[in-house]
Amino acid sequence: MLMRMFDTSDYDRALRRRRLLSFGLLAVGITGLVCYILLIHDSGVLSDYARGFYLGAASGITLGAVILLTRMQYLLTHPEARKRAKIREQDEREKTIINQSFQFAGMFTFFASAASMFVLVAVSREAAIAVFCVIVVYAVTWPLASLYLSKKL
Repeated sequence: MLMRMFDTSDYDRALRRRRLLSFGLLAVGITGLVCYILLIHDSGVLSDYARGFYLGAASGITLGAVILLTRMQYLLTHPEARKRAKIREQDEREKTIINQSFQFAGMFTFFASAASMFVLVAVSREAAIAVFCVIVVYAVTWPLASLYLSKKL
């Protein structure tokens, strides 16, 4: 489903799907802000760091969603900008650069996570388990995505 969000075969439809995705992100961000204001802000249970994380994450998600929503709405209402964006997105060179960037970022994250586990095991068991879970998610997601794309393409 998520991979279909970014399918550009019908560009107008893809933009509308992305706009829906941005509304979903906006809902998540606003929910985080509401939880921060109503539940976490005055809570003496969480440390200042945890409260700051909640506020920062919720604010960042909300801001990112607003930027994405504004961009999608702009592209949907301005045909000339939509045409330029479609050409740029469907350019083979641009696709290759994006694909190779994602490949590099994924492999770097995988190896950096594996290397960081050597330090984390000695420092914090919980942190090591969290990083191990990131490695497992990557290791499971990659073959599933590969299988899905081999059937689709």
